[in-house]
Amino acid sequence: MGAIRWTRLLTLLAGFVILAVPAASGQTATLILPLRTVGVGDTTATVARDLLVGELESRGISALGRGGALGLPAGPQGCDEVECATALARERQAAQVVFGSLSRLGDKVIVRARALRVGDAVPYYTDQLTALTEEDLDAVMRRIAEGIAAGRANSDRATIESVTREETKIPRRRAGRSGLGLRAGGIFPDGDSYGGERLTSLRLVYKYEANDFIIESTALLGIAWGGGTVEWMPLDVFAGRMFGKGDGSVYVGAGLGIRSVHVERSVACPACDPGEYCYCDGTAAESATTLSADAGGGFIAFRTYSYQIVVDLRYHYVFEGFDKLGGHGAHGIALTFGTSH
Repeated sequence: MGAIRWTRLLTLLAGFVILAVPAASGQTATLILPLRTVGVGDTTATVARDLLVGELESRGISALGRGGALGLPAGPQGCDEVECATALARERQAAQVVFGSLSRLGDKVIVRARALRVGDAVPYYTDQLTALTEEDLDAVMRRIAEGIAAGRANSDRATIESVTREETKIPRRRAGRSGLGLRAGGIFPDGDSYGGERLTSLRLVYKYEANDFIIESTALLGIAWGGGTVEWMPLDVFAGRMFGKGDGSVYVGAGLGIRSVHVERSVACPACDPGEYCYCDGTAAESATTLSADAGGGFIAFRTYSYQIVVDLRYHYVFEGFDKLGGHGAHGIALTFGTSH
């Protein structure tokens, strides 16, 4: 009798375990909803969901509805909102739910995915990834599954198996254009610098212009002269920030360069003793090759056209004192205008 009693007890316990396991597994499983589609075919959406289910299961996440999505909203009427996703998860006694959408943009398919624990108001995972083609959806779904399984807030980290083609593309650069231009004008000395001579300036510039900045450079082809003073530009680089998007834009910036300067200054000739030969042409000269700096800005007209007019105003300073000529240096206001193409 005792043996029969124990047999009946074990049978009851086994039946209880058999009945209890499905309920328990349902409470710990993840419901994968069909992805709402916008311009994407049903077959692609079904395959994408199956790929996601398979990737999650391979990472130890039990998924409900592995064999299909009968009774769940799909296609353009699919659920991709927190409220309906939570309701469907509770209806099927799932612990969490994964939902989102597939949207076509040209050849691209944009995948938006979220994962929500039942009882939470905000998804613990949310991300948007792009598949350049439908064939790239396997990598995207693998990437989403990696993020969900790792408990991350998104899919910012990829493995060698989940890098998408979108991420291997060369990033687009900001729109910009470049060309040559001619600048002419003058340098107006500060005080008695440059030997007191106003210089005429002429240079060829290479200009690169982006949406909000400008870079100009001159290599070898720049010169300023006046009287016996000559300034040659082996190299000059100027960068400025652009203000405005229209045909007329202002810029402000600074630059560095190398200058080779020869300065001549008028001097009084000393008196010669009677009968003694002396020569004096009334000038003194000094030369130097050194760094220079500029700070200022300008105005670009017809910026939206291929032909532009530029007016530039800078304070120009050469790092040389020219002590033999009184230490007045070489610096002043540089005003130029010209064109760019």
